[in-house]
Amino acid sequence: MFSSLNSFQTAIVELGIARPKLIMAGALIATIVLLVALVLRVEVDTDPENMLSSSNPVRVLNRSIAEEFGAKNMLVLGIVDDGGVLNPGTLANAARLVDDIKALDRVESEGVISFASITSVPEGDLSEADVDRIAADIAGNSLLGNRVISEDGMALAIYIPLMQKGDVNGVKAKVDGLVSVHTLAGDGDHYFAGLPLAEEKFGRDMFIQMALLAPLAGMLIFMLMLYFFRKLILVVAAMLVAMLSVVWTMGLLTGTGFTLHVMSSMIPIFLMPIAVLDSIHILSEFFERYPQTQDRSTTLRMVYKELATPITFTSLTTAVAFASLAIAPIPPVQVFGLFVALGVFFAWLLTMLFLPAFIMLLGEEGLRRSIKGDAESGSKVLTGALRGMGRLTVGKPIILPVLFIVLGIVAIPGMMKISVNDNPVRWFKSGSEIRVAIEAFNDLFPGVYNANLIIEAADPETLTSPEMVSQLLALQERMASVSIVGQVTSYADLVTNGAGQDAVPRTQAQIERSLDAVFDSSQGIFAGALISPDYQRANVQISMKSGDNKSMQKVLDEADAYLASSPFPSGTTAEWAGETYLNLVWQDKMVSGMLKAFLSTFAVVFVLMIVLFRSLRWAVLAILPLSATILLVYGVIGFIGKDYDMPIAVLSTLVLGIAIDFAIHFIQRYRQLVEEEGSAVLALRRIYEEPARAITRNALIIALGFVPMFFASLTPYIIVGIFMASIMVLSWVASLALLPSIIALFQRGEEKRVEA
Repeated sequence: MFSSLNSFQTAIVELGIARPKLIMAGALIATIVLLVALVLRVEVDTDPENMLSSSNPVRVLNRSIAEEFGAKNMLVLGIVDDGGVLNPGTLANAARLVDDIKALDRVESEGVISFASITSVPEGDLSEADVDRIAADIAGNSLLGNRVISEDGMALAIYIPLMQKGDVNGVKAKVDGLVSVHTLAGDGDHYFAGLPLAEEKFGRDMFIQMALLAPLAGMLIFMLMLYFFRKLILVVAAMLVAMLSVVWTMGLLTGTGFTLHVMSSMIPIFLMPIAVLDSIHILSEFFERYPQTQDRSTTLRMVYKELATPITFTSLTTAVAFASLAIAPIPPVQVFGLFVALGVFFAWLLTMLFLPAFIMLLGEEGLRRSIKGDAESGSKVLTGALRGMGRLTVGKPIILPVLFIVLGIVAIPGMMKISVNDNPVRWFKSGSEIRVAIEAFNDLFPGVYNANLIIEAADPETLTSPEMVSQLLALQERMASVSIVGQVTSYADLVTNGAGQDAVPRTQAQIERSLDAVFDSSQGIFAGALISPDYQRANVQISMKSGDNKSMQKVLDEADAYLASSPFPSGTTAEWAGETYLNLVWQDKMVSGMLKAFLSTFAVVFVLMIVLFRSLRWAVLAILPLSATILLVYGVIGFIGKDYDMPIAVLSTLVLGIAIDFAIHFIQRYRQLVEEEGSAVLALRRIYEEPARAITRNALIIALGFVPMFFASLTPYIIVGIFMASIMVLSWVASLALLPSIIALFQRGEEKRVEA
């Protein structure tokens, strides 16, 4: 098998050496085509519903209740007046503002909800008597009262239904202007919130992050490589490999019709550092050997003969780790995983084909002048530090294994503390416009996070029975007991006018007459949002002040506990829906999917190590740094209280492909050196020369390449940056400190030949 692999690798490299102009022309054509596809066909998708497939039961139910109960995409305007909003001037101006909003294009005028939806507001100036009447009408409306005017009377809210989600920016700008025209919020603040606005903001910031952070990461990687190699032309070659990998991957992504999601927007940030991994190994070795050979083709053949197989296997393990995300039941995660895996393949192909072609097109004389002198001249500090590490790890091999064992034992309780939780609003940094607005709304009103319990009865008389109405009120009371629940409303509130159990009519006929009267009144649109006209389907609306998965789960648990002891009548079903519940569902699916992907990838990586090294012992040794890295990183996550959210879930699988890279190169080079030296001790000494320098350069360049993400405005990027950098550093330490210590321990001070 290895002879076939070596022949295949040699043929690719030889093609690059023999036909450099052809390879460069082909790369240029492919880049132009895919760059055009990237620019012309890119579409952004920030809809959280698309975290689940369109056929998912929750999405199907959400669509059906949107059609049946008239749920719309809402832009919410909140106006705070430090002197209170229940005064003639503010209410008169607000009423005129509502009329102007209804007249705006792209607004569903009939669905606009405000205090004017509850009570009549005279035209022109208002009197104190008008204000008292309006205040009384609002206080007497249990359904909308505290949603349109805050309980403390300091703020009012206007709910603006949009014709399309994409209309949110235009409508927001116009409403913002109208607020100024009507001199509202002059002594306070006004806020905009709503899912469409959050999605639009996230999509815009996502593009900004991709446009700024990827080039910054590339620039930082470029400068680090230039510092280490001091040879501009070689650094340019590696950067071209990285940039072409990104352009080809993103062009193919958008060109094949996939939308740009929060996950796929991270591809350039991930791929830019990963794509230079193999190039750095090749260039580092080329940099060391060329001064002795003074011949491009000879040096390239020598370098690729040694490094082609480990490069192929490190690329394969990384690609497998990313591709394993395809089994996660989250479409954007699947797309992300598959296309990053494809990008890793492109990086491998370019390293094997484009890189030698690029070097062959350089003039031999110019290359000789560019690369000369001692290979260590540009890395004296690094070389000295690595030799010191070698003396410690080989001279006192017991210290580091014991240290890692102790840290691993300490990390286990931390892993047990990890809590699964997420909230897409927290993808915005604290203090951002969206977060500030949502916090303000949650302080003043029942809550901006919504969920729905859809009740359906086979018998049309079930939902209008006194027993069912009474039971539903009890269920609402149980859910409202959860601290983060601001309000629970249903058609039962229409029947009792918010008066509770004591006001439940005694007969079904009375209940149906009450509902019929509401349907026939000006409040009919609100009744239609809570119960279908045939009285067979009801929508219980839950407003919450927290959108965390844990918060949603608490509400579910309380409802389930109540229904377990007091089940609905036979033939009645209850299903959960709404955005907050949908987030809980896809997060749960992601966690289970990530666990499967993690376990399957770990097994595949282990098998690949057995195949590569043809030894169970060396395969076990190769996965030790990986295992130590996983244990320590997730132990820290648990101890610091970081929730296991979307970015962390994805990293749990990605760490497998990346953390194994250094171990593969270390073991492969160590075994080669043992063959050359005939001594494990001499091999361990030599491993801390060029091989350790190459691994360290890789670790530093990749870890620091993620630093620009620390300064992102979106928290998923920040989290990925911090933990990816941490993973690179830890896996480097484990590979260059733990592995040689274990090898030295087993030598027991005796030189002996190690089987290759």
